Amino acid sequence: MGKSLTLKIMVALGVIQGVAGLLRGFNWVQFGSDIFRQGLFLLPMIGAVAVMRGVFIAGIALLFLLFVVGALLGKSWAWWICLTAVVVNLIIVLSALAQGGLVAEGIAWSVIPVILLFYLFSQTGREALRGA
Repeated sequence: MGKSLTLKIMVALGVIQGVAGLLRGFNWVQFGSDIFRQGLFLLPMIGAVAVMRGVFIAGIALLFLLFVVGALLGKSWAWWICLTAVVVNLIIVLSALAQGGLVAEGIAWSVIPVILLFYLFSQTGREALRGA
């Protein structure tokens, strides 16, 4: 049986969010490693924090990509993986906004997770991902 158009769109959004997250995580790791090589004490610690942030962001991006694989294979665990990735992603966005981050950037990083969240709790999403 073929996949529904809605599921294909959600999978495409998951791929976009996952790839963008991996690129963002790589950027943080690269930034942190550049800072890590400078200074004696304080800058290497800040660099290590930036690297860890990049690894964490990349881990969330991998959850989005794992959702894509699970959704394409019709696995029921894809629902939980997507929910976890969406919730953690939104918590990170809210945390960044609370620390003075740009609102436009926060909106950009939360649009796809919010769409996926609505899909997960819609009847179509529950049937496509839980009833697999």
